[in-house]
Amino acid sequence: MERNRRRSWNLLLLAALLASCGCHRYLVATPNILLHRDCCRTFDDCPAGCQSPDMEVIYATDRANDKDTAAGPNYGYKRAKWLAFGTAKVSLNPHPTWQQLRADSLVQRRKQDYALNVSEVREAGRFAFVLDKLRATKDGLDVTARTYRELEQERAKLHDLLRERLAHTPQKDVFIFIHGFNTAFNDSVYRPAEVWHFMGRVGVPIAYTWPAGFPDLRGYAYDRESGEFTIFHLKNFIRTVASCPEVERIHLVAHSRGTDVTITALRELNIEYQAKGESTAEALKIENLVLAAPDLDEDVFMQRFTAENLLEAAKRTTIYVSTRDKAIGLADFLFASKRRVGALGPRDFSPSMRQMLAKLPNLQFIECNVKSSSIVASHDYVFNHPAALSDLILVLRDRRPPGAENGRPLRQSVEGVWELTNDYLATAPSHSPILPVQFLNRSN
Repeated sequence: MERNRRRSWNLLLLAALLASCGCHRYLVATPNILLHRDCCRTFDDCPAGCQSPDMEVIYATDRANDKDTAAGPNYGYKRAKWLAFGTAKVSLNPHPTWQQLRADSLVQRRKQDYALNVSEVREAGRFAFVLDKLRATKDGLDVTARTYRELEQERAKLHDLLRERLAHTPQKDVFIFIHGFNTAFNDSVYRPAEVWHFMGRVGVPIAYTWPAGFPDLRGYAYDRESGEFTIFHLKNFIRTVASCPEVERIHLVAHSRGTDVTITALRELNIEYQAKGESTAEALKIENLVLAAPDLDEDVFMQRFTAENLLEAAKRTTIYVSTRDKAIGLADFLFASKRRVGALGPRDFSPSMRQMLAKLPNLQFIECNVKSSSIVASHDYVFNHPAALSDLILVLRDRRPPGAENGRPLRQSVEGVWELTNDYLATAPSHSPILPVQFLNRSN
């Protein structure tokens, strides 16, 4: 009887997630860090070419285009045999001036909410790799010379797009966001747009958006298989972005099921570069790997990051977890896994594991002990909670290690695991604020 009740409850949770995921439509609350510490500096240093109420995001997707609309392609949940890329413009309603948006981005309570809308999508090119472009040889299948030429042409188009955007910012960083389960194209664009805005619009935001969002109870299984489908395209996209000479650093930010997609792609890239005797992090310019609310089995995670040494794939790996994450609890039920990484608490690690974590300066576990109002909010806390989003900004924009002495006053209740609570960076500092890294040292 108890098992049946638990199963019914989890199915209700699944139905709620299917109904409510992807409903994020309003600009998130102002991060705590912008209320007191970086309240003026963030937007004072915003590049002049980015001072517009609209937010333009580069996208890459292997979603099929359902139909063309007045705004541009309408990418759905079906799979395409190519990887399209271009730009998506996020607009706000009501449409403010830059000064109005700036002012409303520095207060805790706004006079009005801003609805998000993708007002324009422009496809700039496609990386195509399909069966009719292969040829049979005595050693198997090979790619035609024409295909290589076409791929080079598309690579040049993407590089031109990156150069155009990088020219507007002194920080030559690219932030690639990889979404999770049941996420529509528009919603996958909103998240990098918001984070980029509250970082002060430095660097270039990219939405890597894979075919998710199947519209019924089979959605999780469909999205899981789509995640496997997209790995080939994600690997090649990361490699192509890294090959652009003007790109100095790449930051990968993965959420939920997107964490499995991302670390699987990185695992394969890591094997490739290690076989050549090269550093994956250096070759691909990967500065940060952020796993937000990772929907990963604990045993799989440990195998990847220890036995397969995935820590070498990025200069720093930051993992945000929360025992309050209801969606991760549902994933435990669906897959009957031992434990999901995203739901681990500070004391779920053995003493020996915590000691090992403490000795790895390039790996940080952050327990987000923050309150959220709904199932969806409890899973999206890294991006929509003012405290957690503040820390993400310090990781991505300023590349700060944890610790009050580094401007990230996280608590450490147990060895090897840091803790973040609702009041993180919510009050004015008792000393002079620390300048962000990119403004202190432009050469880094």
